[in-house]
Amino acid sequence: MLSLAAILYGTTAELPLFLQTLMGYPALQSGYAMSPRGIAAFVTTFFMGRLVGRVRTRWMLCFGFTMLAVSSFMLSDITLQVSQMRVIWPSIVNGIAISFIFVPLTTTTMSQLRQQQIGNATGIFNLMRNLGGSIGIAFVTTMLARGAQAHQALMVGHLTPTDPAFRERLAAAQHALAKHTDIVTAKAQAYSMIYQTLDHQAHLWAFVDNFGCLAYWRWPASR
Repeated sequence: MLSLAAILYGTTAELPLFLQTLMGYPALQSGYAMSPRGIAAFVTTFFMGRLVGRVRTRWMLCFGFTMLAVSSFMLSDITLQVSQMRVIWPSIVNGIAISFIFVPLTTTTMSQLRQQQIGNATGIFNLMRNLGGSIGIAFVTTMLARGAQAHQALMVGHLTPTDPAFRERLAAAQHALAKHTDIVTAKAQAYSMIYQTLDHQAHLWAFVDNFGCLAYWRWPASR
């Protein structure tokens, strides 16, 4: 439950942040992109009641955690040109995984306890969920900020006057902006545009690192 909550709440906090800050989605459209996860979990839960008792819970948990990793892996190759469906499908897989984990895990946790122990067990169970959610949200937000700084420090080394691609991009941006303002202002705006692109790419790679970390449960390589 601790691992499930950490990944679940971590992706819940991170994915809308990616959609709204980098993709420019409004809050309502971002919510639409996230809603299939809840729908998938709602529908799958109906079938889980029939599977419990017929299929061994360890196999359902194994399948659920595998699907949970797959959903994060599907988000680990996102780009700034990703379509909305590329976000919706991982959310659906994530919702299915939640049902395959939560239902058998709850059943297994409570099935062997005496009636007098159910209250305490439920409290500890919910505590682990809340604790895992707090850990997941704190982890992804912290690593997102640190990852963006790390990737920016790595990529900024290419933005030098000796780099042909940088000179070409700067000249093209300055030429386009000079049509609407003076040369000095156009140059400053061109630098600002290139830095904004760098900042977006640095944050994008930080998101990719975080989703990969949740998929493989390993420390991001850039750290």
